[in-house]
Amino acid sequence: MFDFSFGELALLGIIALLVVGPEKMPQIARTAGKWYGAMRRTMTSLRSEVEQQLLLDDLRQEANKLRDYAHEELLPADITASDTPKTADEKPEMKEDHKQGELDIMPATQHADLPGPEDRVH
Repeated sequence: MFDFSFGELALLGIIALLVVGPEKMPQIARTAGKWYGAMRRTMTSLRSEVEQQLLLDDLRQEANKLRDYAHEELLPADITASDTPKTADEKPEMKEDHKQGELDIMPATQHADLPGPEDRVH
């Protein structure tokens, strides 16, 4: 937070020792440490509170965008005929090469080169 070098801190300590005296120096150092800790805690809590408020504002903006998007009406150009079925009974057409009830199963001659259960290593 403060950019003091070791030399500057030593000079401040010597000046404080001469002004206050060696008897009261530990008490003043403790008080200064308490004030410094309280100041750091206050700055940390303020920083986190500001970050939370900024995040909350961003989330509110996103929620408003989503709410606006959800309330927009769809234009007829947005809906295509392929997206919506015309009737409830409409079923997709079957391919010409597949007949109803026919399965895609390879003949046994094509399975000969595949390993079977007897080829497993236990």
